[in-house]
Amino acid sequence: MKTGILWLLSLPLLFVILYGKSGRHSIAPNEGTPIDSTLTLFQKNPLLKEFYRLNQYTSQWNDTLIRKELLDHLARAEEEGLQPKDYEYETLRDRENHYTELSDSLKTDYEVRLSRSALRWLRHLSDGKLNPYLIYDDWDLRRTPTQVAPLLQEALQQRNLTAVIEGCKPNHPVYQKLKRSLKILRGYPDKFIGLVNLKEKILPNQKSKYIPIIKKRLMYWGDMPEKDTILNQTYDAKTQRAMLRFQKRHGLRPDGIIARATIDALNYSRDQRIEQVIVNMERWRWYPRELGYHYLLVNIPAYNIVAVKDQDTLQYQRVVVGRDTRPTPILSSKISNINLNPNWTVPPTILKEDLFPEAEKNPYHFRKKGLQILDKDNQEVDPKLWKKEDAFRYKYVQNPGRNNSLGLMKINFPNRFTVYLHDTNHRDYFSLSYRSLSSGCVRLQKPLEMAEHILNDSIIWPLQKIKDTTDIAHYQALRELKIKQLTLQQAKLKKKYPNRVIAPIDLPKAALKTIYIKVKDEIAIHQWYWTAWEEKGVLQFREDIYCLDASLYTLLRYK
Repeated sequence: MKTGILWLLSLPLLFVILYGKSGRHSIAPNEGTPIDSTLTLFQKNPLLKEFYRLNQYTSQWNDTLIRKELLDHLARAEEEGLQPKDYEYETLRDRENHYTELSDSLKTDYEVRLSRSALRWLRHLSDGKLNPYLIYDDWDLRRTPTQVAPLLQEALQQRNLTAVIEGCKPNHPVYQKLKRSLKILRGYPDKFIGLVNLKEKILPNQKSKYIPIIKKRLMYWGDMPEKDTILNQTYDAKTQRAMLRFQKRHGLRPDGIIARATIDALNYSRDQRIEQVIVNMERWRWYPRELGYHYLLVNIPAYNIVAVKDQDTLQYQRVVVGRDTRPTPILSSKISNINLNPNWTVPPTILKEDLFPEAEKNPYHFRKKGLQILDKDNQEVDPKLWKKEDAFRYKYVQNPGRNNSLGLMKINFPNRFTVYLHDTNHRDYFSLSYRSLSSGCVRLQKPLEMAEHILNDSIIWPLQKIKDTTDIAHYQALRELKIKQLTLQQAKLKKKYPNRVIAPIDLPKAALKTIYIKVKDEIAIHQWYWTAWEEKGVLQFREDIYCLDASLYTLLRYK
């Protein structure tokens, strides 16, 4: 009994050696051993302190099976695109392998390291290793940080560590497909094939000295499964079929022409594709876990939008997104209303960078663009009176119509970037494979169909009524019909009262009016960014249009 008491009394000295500070209690490998709540270590790591506070400052890693269960997960961190070294895996494994030989001080140290690594592991799985708000200015996703200390407490108390760890991982199918992509890529041989340094195009049936290396790359990636005579320099039909497959899964125009964008995609190495998948896995750890029962999801680099309701995809459309100098922001919000026949008030960035420089050369550039200059009283200002020094005293408005920059429809949702979804007067853009062309907003390929989907009211707002409401020809036809009716009435009156003076018919010209419709259903909108995934075992990649992947990978690996 005296020996046990003396042993307990000696433990504070152990912490003086380990941490340079004595305390009231200390960690020991025996269950229920108290821990000093004032340790400097805890002050430097609030999560660690919170975890031990929840557990009444007692040791928690006394079960060999639980310790080894954690180590097994940390050993496989690469499966999640993370690194075992970030969780001190080598040190922890060494401690576990020699556990019976450890001194009391090293067992104490092992206890603390296990807790610290487990908390860090859960946090990285739940919320990501990095904080996007510290990296990007155009990021607006609201997520409450995961409370990992209570989660770890539950995992150890309930002995369900694996279940808790799996629950921390993103549950979206895209994340699961990224994990499969990572596994597939790591199965490819690590060998250098060479780069395609081609500067001109190669058309079908042409000959080129680069065709052999292109064939090697197509075979490497499985797009050209059959063996071929590599030295053959003809861009033959078999190579064309392989190239079409390659182009499709890279989001390129599937025309078989080997041009700059195709060459850039061909020149990616296996390791570069692995890095691309890893950064996309990190992004999915940043995104909200619940997308909603009903939502629109934009993948910016893939130039597409889907509308999903009750896990069923009801709409798929092409989109145009912001160019690299005015990128579409990453955000989540809720749709508030739809404008049919919107007018467009030119935002400050476009005024400063696009409109004013042209107007200085020719003030009638405003009218050329269909813009009215309005003063503070909404009175129109003659363009010839416009001066650059007074430019920001006015607002610049484009009236509704097909030539309006917003097209015929606009979908609004609260966000700090003043962006929205809308139609466009540049319908030709949707035929392009590269569609990073807007000033930040997302343009829809089929805007009126999306409006019908969102409004979800076949009685008041069927698709045909939406089309009629946004079609000037519809109002012109109504005006002409009204004129015919009035002309008939006047003819009858004239016949009945030949001497009566009848005023000429004077109806206003047909015009489109802006209509605001509140959206009654709760529909989320997500504008996200991912450049890699997998579909039925086939790797899919998209151009990193905002050049975010490489820098993010560097931060993930070296920060």
